[in-house]
Formats: sequence, structure tokens, C-alpha cells
Amino acid sequence: MMLYKLKLAACFGIPEAFGTCIISLVDESEKRALSIMTNEYVAEQLKACNSKTSDFKNDVISVLWTLFDRLNVDDFYLEFDATPERGVFATLVNKITNERMSIKTDQAVLLSVAADIEMYTTELVIKEISTPFNKNDMSSTSCAVPISALPDQMLEKALDSAINEEDYETASAIRDEIERRKGKKSE
Repeated sequence: MMLYKLKLAACFGIPEAFGTCIISLVDESEKRALSIMTNEYVAEQLKACNSKTSDFKNDVISVLWTLFDRLNVDDFYLEFDATPERGVFATLVNKITNERMSIKTDQAVLLSVAADIEMYTTELVIKEISTPFNKNDMSSTSCAVPISALPDQMLEKALDSAINEEDYETASAIRDEIERRKGKKSE
């Protein structure tokens, strides 16, 4: 299976998005981005970890990093993959034993930054889920996020906006995503 190396590009809040933030990972060529939704707490932890501030030293990820430091960090990598049912998910992989451990996607990025563990993604994610990336325009207003990654509250707001702007094609796509989620919840 072909894997593409990822790196952290940015982490920022979305204005008027109820505490939702985006972590943006990019491929090595910086042509494609994978957007991962997170909350303000994880975003702040990621920023503290990235800058190695004292706020991060007692956090659980920092403690895990210390444990990993005693192991060989090079024996591990993080893999981001996707399925239609689950969306994007992360796995911590031991290169030696091939043991695979599921981890929340935003926590995987935090672990990667804290422990300097490499991140990879699959061809499926690069081709079907990632979005074009422009490193010259890193504002939250220009970041493309797959509709499946948006929280329910943002979808409802986006649906109202699309209807008000008479953008019925977009409204239809948003409505379909809302209905898909309602179907999942009733199962």
C-alpha cells in the first residue's frame, strides 16, 4: 500500500464555529491538505507542544512522549486512513511487530508533534478526501474542509446560509450529509 508522508501545516479556530478548530496536515509536496476537526483544548495543547511551552510539560501527551522516548520512537508511525462508514481515522503502527492501535485523529497529531512520530496517509485519503493546499493563503477563510468533517451545528448553519443565498446545489449536498448522519444515529 502506498503511503504519503504528512506534516503539520497549521492549527486554527473557525470564527463562529462553537469552539471548533481545524488541524491542517499537508503532504511533502505541499499540494494536498488533510483537514482534521478538533476542539479548542486540543488546539491549545498542540500549539503549546509545538512551541514546547511549560503549559505542556504536565499534559498526558507529554507524559506519553516521555514513555515513548524510553522506547525507540523510530519503531512507530501514525497512519491516517478513511472509510465511508468511519470517515478519517488514525492508527499508531509499530513497524517491528505491525501492532496497530486506534487513536483519535486530533490526538494522533498531538502525539506526533510531542514525540516526533512520523505521520502518513493512504492514497485513498490523498485522492478522495484531501483538498488542494496553498501555503501562500493560510487563513481560515480559505481552508477547504470536507463536508463530512463538519460538526452538526456548522452543517445546520451552512444549510441555512446556502438556502438564503439560493445556492440549491450546495444546500442539497449539505441536506444529504445531514440525512446520512441521521440515518447513522438511528441504526
